[in-house]
Amino acid sequence: MATPQKFEEIDFTMDMMDKIEIARSGPSIPWLWHGYIARGIITLLTSQWKAGKTTLLTGLLKQFATGGTFLDRPVSPAKALIISEESRETWAERLERMQVGTHCRLMSRPFLRRPSPETWNRLIDHALDLRAQGQLDLMVIDPLAKFLPGSTESDMNALLEMLNPLQRLTKTGAGVLILHHPRKRASEAGSSARGNGGLLAAVDVIVELFCYGKLRSDERRRRLFALSRYLDTPRNLVYEWEPTTGLFSALGDPVAESFKDNWPHILAILSTREVAATHHELLADWSSDQDRPSPDVLYQWLRRAHAEKRLRRKGSGTKDDPFRYRLENADDEYYDRGELPPLRDIHETL
Repeated sequence: MATPQKFEEIDFTMDMMDKIEIARSGPSIPWLWHGYIARGIITLLTSQWKAGKTTLLTGLLKQFATGGTFLDRPVSPAKALIISEESRETWAERLERMQVGTHCRLMSRPFLRRPSPETWNRLIDHALDLRAQGQLDLMVIDPLAKFLPGSTESDMNALLEMLNPLQRLTKTGAGVLILHHPRKRASEAGSSARGNGGLLAAVDVIVELFCYGKLRSDERRRRLFALSRYLDTPRNLVYEWEPTTGLFSALGDPVAESFKDNWPHILAILSTREVAATHHELLADWSSDQDRPSPDVLYQWLRRAHAEKRLRRKGSGTKDDPFRYRLENADDEYYDRGELPPLRDIHETL
């Protein structure tokens, strides 16, 4: 007679807390790029075509040579295998600007057509061999659509035929990074990846890359938005890439950076006005030779300038009584103390 199945119950108080404490005292997550990519997990990076996914990847691959930091996040030394749809010529041109090194290997266009489950598993077997030889810490797939067995990303069976073999790899302690494209219609942040929602549920970290702003100074700036199973993953990260040097730099507060760049022009406009003006009125005075910000961006700059006591503001901020901005004048210190300013000579006033 078959042995009856036994089911274990745990208490939601003491037993659960004991298990949590055991987990906390165990080893920390083996991050390769802290908060985003780790050994034993799958990360999905999604962005529009030509937005900078592979450029970001190349900068990270370069840092894997020695470890250190990338965009102010710790990086561990790692060996990577990149499975790419791009040609060797395209990669050679990219690597002229950003030298990566021998710790990374490129497999350019390994399949003539979309792989079958059998050929996909053979590729994973090859990656497992590299892992066993100590030659693989991270496998990168760029992009998912070109290497997905099956018809489309919406085919759940095709997703499983790709993800299940990848889990064979993550169980050995290797990390996986999948680059992907977004769906055509607008989606909430964290769910823009094209295809079946099962993909978002299956991965451990979801990262989405967006262009940042529409000003000329924002041309090389990007924003990362992330959702994760782990507390170490930052929700937002803004960075800038310099194409002439190939260097990446994190921007702690991009609003502050753009405000710093544009404050002299705001100051020049305010200095020509005799009365306080709304942000829409100031925007109408914007010089044609300067990048014109959106009303919302200018409103953020003016709010920051007021908080830093660079200008004066009146109004309640409502539709009928909008905020109006002006520069300080000599009488403001008296009004701040609740006093009337002294009478001045008419010539001094003029």
